Amino acid sequence: MKHALTALAFCAGCTSTQLQAASPAAPPDHPLQWITGCWISESGAAKEVWSEAEAGYLFGYAVTLKEGGVSFFEQMRIQPGPLYVLNVYPKGIGPSKFVESLQGDQSITFINAAHDYPQLIHYQRLGDELHAHIALEDGTNRRDFAYQSCMD
Repeated sequence: MKHALTALAFCAGCTSTQLQAASPAAPPDHPLQWITGCWISESGAAKEVWSEAEAGYLFGYAVTLKEGGVSFFEQMRIQPGPLYVLNVYPKGIGPSKFVESLQGDQSITFINAAHDYPQLIHYQRLGDELHAHIALEDGTNRRDFAYQSCMD
């Protein structure tokens, strides 16, 4: 019996060690981690939410509220690759694919010149704010968005 308990304790220790060795290391921070979180406009009418990274992907959604109801929504996904690709599903229709054209420490621009509007989507983190704009590829017909964290 004493040998059985010793063997059991030894095996339990081996299993624990094997499990620890097999556990993956914590993933490194995602280069676009700065976009994650819940973001809301000053008026509260527009909200954008981005998940933490899952296997390199970021998942998001945006809603616009008007007169107590949802007037617009879209789902979004940023997929990893040599260049990030933003897939947008406005009103659940899509995807419309936008490819990374420029990335900074806390900014990224996506382009799809073949799309009607927008052709350019830009995000930038400025302190505790997330700023975004959409436009045609040449920068015309620009619409700006500013969000504060809604995690307070």
